[in-house]
Amino acid sequence: MRVRLHACLLALLTVGACARPPLKPAAPAAPPPPTPAQRLVSADALVRAGCLDCLIQAFGEYELLRTMPQTLEAATAGAVRSAALIALRQRELGMSDEEYSQRARLLLAGAAQPGWLRTVLDIVDVLPVGGMTRTPTSDLDLERSRALRMSHDAWRDLLRERATTDEFGAYVWLAFACASETRDVPTDTLLAPTDAVRDVPLIAFKRAICRGVRPEPLRTLLERDPRFVETKYLLGSYDVSLMTSGQDKLDEADRLFNEAYAWHGQWPAVTQSIANVAMTVEEFDRAALFYDRTLALEPLAVDALLGKARALTYLGKPVDAIATTDQLLAARWFVGDARYWRALNESELERNDEAWTDVELADKLLVNAEVPKLAGLIAYRRRELDVSRGKFELARKRNTNDCETAYYLGVILAEQRAWPRTTEVLLEAGQCIENAERGYVEEIAKIRASNDPPERQAKKIARREQYIAKGRRMQATSWFDIAVAYYNLSRKDEARQFAEKVASDEQFGERAKEILARLAKSP
Repeated sequence: MRVRLHACLLALLTVGACARPPLKPAAPAAPPPPTPAQRLVSADALVRAGCLDCLIQAFGEYELLRTMPQTLEAATAGAVRSAALIALRQRELGMSDEEYSQRARLLLAGAAQPGWLRTVLDIVDVLPVGGMTRTPTSDLDLERSRALRMSHDAWRDLLRERATTDEFGAYVWLAFACASETRDVPTDTLLAPTDAVRDVPLIAFKRAICRGVRPEPLRTLLERDPRFVETKYLLGSYDVSLMTSGQDKLDEADRLFNEAYAWHGQWPAVTQSIANVAMTVEEFDRAALFYDRTLALEPLAVDALLGKARALTYLGKPVDAIATTDQLLAARWFVGDARYWRALNESELERNDEAWTDVELADKLLVNAEVPKLAGLIAYRRRELDVSRGKFELARKRNTNDCETAYYLGVILAEQRAWPRTTEVLLEAGQCIENAERGYVEEIAKIRASNDPPERQAKKIARREQYIAKGRRMQATSWFDIAVAYYNLSRKDEARQFAEKVASDEQFGERAKEILARLAKSP
C-alpha cells in the first residue's frame, strides 16, 4: 500500500515537472519611429511653443533633418528661421551672442530660400541689445544704430507686409517695431498685424514685452509651460521697477534672477541685475562678484564697471576701485562719475593733490551736491579753508538735507571764527543729525522685523549703527563749536548750555569744563 502511494506521488511529480508553464502575454510592439515628415511637424511645433529652449531644440532637430533628402529644403528653412529667432531672443534678453545669426547666414548660402530672409538677418544684427548690460559703446554699436536709422522705413514696409503671413514674420515684425518705432505710434498699432496669432506662445511672449514688461501674460506663459524660464528674468526686472512706486519686491526679484542665472549662466543682463540688487541691499561683496561676472561676459558693460567701482569703494578697497575707474576713463565712458569715484578713493589714500585734480575735472561734467561736497573735504585737508567753505556752501545749496555738508561747513566757519554763522549752520546740522539718528533707529527696527537672512540683517544693522556713532561724534563736535561761538559772542547762557552737553565727553570734556569755569568767573 505504501509502495503504491509513493508510486502515485512520483507519477504526479513527474507529470508536473514535464508540464509547460503558462504562456506570458506578448509585449506590445514598439511604435514605429516617427517619420521625417512627422519630426518636421514636431520641430515646427517647438518653434510655435516659443521658449528659448524650445527654439534651440527645434534648431537641433532641423539640423538633423537636413541630412535627409526628403526634408532638406523644409528643414533648411526651419533651421534658418529658428536660428534667427534664437538670435533675436538672445539680443532682446541681453544674453551673450552665440552667433546664431551667423549660423543662419551660412545655412542661407547657396540654399533655395526667399531673399527676404537675408534682409531679416541684416535687421536682426542691428537691432539694439536688450537687458541691462550697456548702451552702445563701440564703433560697431554706433554703426548698427546708423544702419537701423538709414534703412528703417524700407524695412518697416517689408516686415509689416510679412507680419500677417506666419508666426515667424509676426515675431520679426514685433522685434523690429517694438524696438525702433517712435512713441507717437501707439503700441496697439504695432501689435495689430499679429492679432491673428496672438495666442501662439511664441507671439504671446513677444507681445508681452513690447515697449516694457506686462507681467500677467508672462506669468501665464510660465505657468502653462515651465520651459519659459527666460520670463523669470523679465518678471524680476518688473519687480525691481516697482521700487519707484514704493513697492519693494527686491527679494522676489533676487530669487527670480538667481533662478534665471542657474538656468543660463552666459547672461550679462542677469549677472548685472543680481549685482544691482546686491548693491541695493548692501551686499557689496556679492555685488562686486557679479559685476565681475558681467564684465567677463561683456567687457564693454560700462554700467557694470561703474557699479564695480562703487562696490569696491564701499568695501574699503580704494586701490582696486581706482583701477576700475581707470578702465572707465580709458573707454571714455561715464568720465564725470569715474573722476568722482577716483577722487573719493584717492582722498581715502590721502593722495589729496591727485584727488583735487580729479574732483575738479568731475565738477566740469557733473552737476550735483556730491562733487562739491567731496571737493570741500579735499580742500579742507589741503588747508585751503576759503576754497573749502565755498565748496560746502555750494553743496549745501544743492542739497539742504545733507547733514554732513552742514556739519563740515560749520566746522570751517568755526575755524574761520565766523561766530554768528557758525551757530546758525551748526544748530541746523545738529537738528539734522538728530533726525537722521531717529531715521536709522526706525530702519534698524524694520530690518529686524524683515524677512532678510540673519547675515544680511546683521550687516545692514551694523552699517546703520556705524552711521549713528559717526553722527554722535559730529553732534559732539557741533555742540562744542557752538559753545565756543556763543562764548565769543558773549552769549553766556547759550554757551553754558552747549558746553554742559559735552562736559563729560572724552574728546571735548576738558575744554568744555574750561569754558564753564570761565563763564562761572565772569560777571
